[in-house]
Amino acid sequence: MDAPKPFAGSALLHPLVSGAVVLLLLNDHVFKACWPSWWTGKLSDVAGLAFFPLLLQAFWEHAEAMARQRFHPSRGVLLACVLLTGVCFAATKLSPFAGNVWQWALGGMQWPVHALRAVMAGDVLPAVRPTAHTLDPTDLFTLPALLAALIIGWRRAGSG
Repeated sequence: MDAPKPFAGSALLHPLVSGAVVLLLLNDHVFKACWPSWWTGKLSDVAGLAFFPLLLQAFWEHAEAMARQRFHPSRGVLLACVLLTGVCFAATKLSPFAGNVWQWALGGMQWPVHALRAVMAGDVLPAVRPTAHTLDPTDLFTLPALLAALIIGWRRAGSG
């Protein structure tokens, strides 16, 4: 039986990618609160690195499909997404400046949720706040998790 033909963003439907997203959500909202440790911090990094390049690739693919009305997964785009994710991740773990940019960027992305919660509760809109972030060079040991995204995306590009 042949694998289904890939479509824009279909890499996000891979079971490992779905599992990584579920793991990231559970880890950040349950495990870290119940069992804070070195391991729960690394687990989030592994899960995020396993799926984030494919999320970036999905955004690119949807934009390309809308512009060209055709689609084929690109290994070049995949490599760029994996490299961009790895470089940005490493920068936020090593550079105070990059870490600060990340704190504010993530805080800005979370603001709509905080604002909606405030509106629903009848409260004043909150200000954008940076998220918590720790510079931790040992997080670089999780970079091999990028291989999961690379392997999934590479196989997908070969099947189209």
